[in-house]
Amino acid sequence: MVGSYGRRWWLGTIGLVFVLGSGSAASSEPRQGPEQLAGTDWKGFGSKEKEAYLAGFIAGAALVRSDSGGMGADTIPSRKIDSMRAAKRLPFPYSVSVYASQLDDYYWWENHLGVPIVDVMARTGLQLRTH
Repeated sequence: MVGSYGRRWWLGTIGLVFVLGSGSAASSEPRQGPEQLAGTDWKGFGSKEKEAYLAGFIAGAALVRSDSGGMGADTIPSRKIDSMRAAKRLPFPYSVSVYASQLDDYYWWENHLGVPIVDVMARTGLQLRTH
């Protein structure tokens, strides 16, 4: 199951690289992959790039969560995700704009710029669910 998650994450984020392009971030240190983009990258994104990144991230997280619920070859992922939404079981249930503003606020602080976006999203998702 863990290997399956890693493959899906990588495939989802590879598409994001094509959307965002490799030269859009102003980071001086090399990245190993799009899953390691951090605050310096986030600050270099325009609003459309932020929206695309978060939409992909949220959709990918929902797909991974839906797969853990016993998806088979006959299962249609979008229907599984719709049923998760109805049951209020999506890992990131709020709109892209909610998460974008949370990331903008977090990365406003210069000392946070090295923290990977995936870490901030995990922390933000947990905070929003518990408050």
